[in-house]
Amino acid sequence: MRQQIVELMGVHKGLTNIVERDAETIMSGPLPFEASEDGLETIEESFEIELIIPHGFPNTLPRVKETGGRIVADYEHRNPGGTLCLAVPVEQRRVFLEQPTLLGFVNRLVIPYLYGYCFWKKHGRHPFDEAAHGYEGILRHYVDTLGLHDDLAALGVICFLFEHGYRGHHECPCGSGLRVRACHGPALRALHEHHTPQTLRNDFIAIFEMCYTKFQNGQLSFPQPLRLQLVRLLNRFKN
Repeated sequence: MRQQIVELMGVHKGLTNIVERDAETIMSGPLPFEASEDGLETIEESFEIELIIPHGFPNTLPRVKETGGRIVADYEHRNPGGTLCLAVPVEQRRVFLEQPTLLGFVNRLVIPYLYGYCFWKKHGRHPFDEAAHGYEGILRHYVDTLGLHDDLAALGVICFLFEHGYRGHHECPCGSGLRVRACHGPALRALHEHHTPQTLRNDFIAIFEMCYTKFQNGQLSFPQPLRLQLVRLLNRFKN
């Protein structure tokens, strides 16, 4: 990681304040940038940021805070603890793995986020497709990116990934009746490759809790095979 920190400082020269803690390294300072997205206007700006790099990097991705007070506290793309909500975790990993370095993380995730905030502040709208946040955002990510027909299909997908990983010869968890390789094979393989055990576990918890709330409200029911699978998976947490 030391080499990657040097590489990051060589490009973003303001990130020179480095503090070591027991389980993380914190880099902070100004992050000036000039960026444009998808043919939109070019924005040149600078933000004070704090990059919190866990010693488990790259398996665990950094967290980012804006420390200059420029991003308003009630901005919807902030997490409860004040870190920036760059994307749902599995999407963060997908983007990160295209350039899996600290420099890639800043260039591909942090700067586009700051660009989006500046654009929103200026025009009152976001330059990218809007996404939900928290558990709802994770559920919607699965439904939308996989083209699933409902939330229950998303629960089936995350249960399948959590229990089996990628298995092309199994029946597709979307409910189509086709084998995985003939249905959602490429998408499920990509999700499997982008996940870590922790992000997979977190997504399972998020989607299960969203669906269980709807189950309690009478908005959906769990078929018997899915009930049995959920019992198996929830027993993992007890063990």
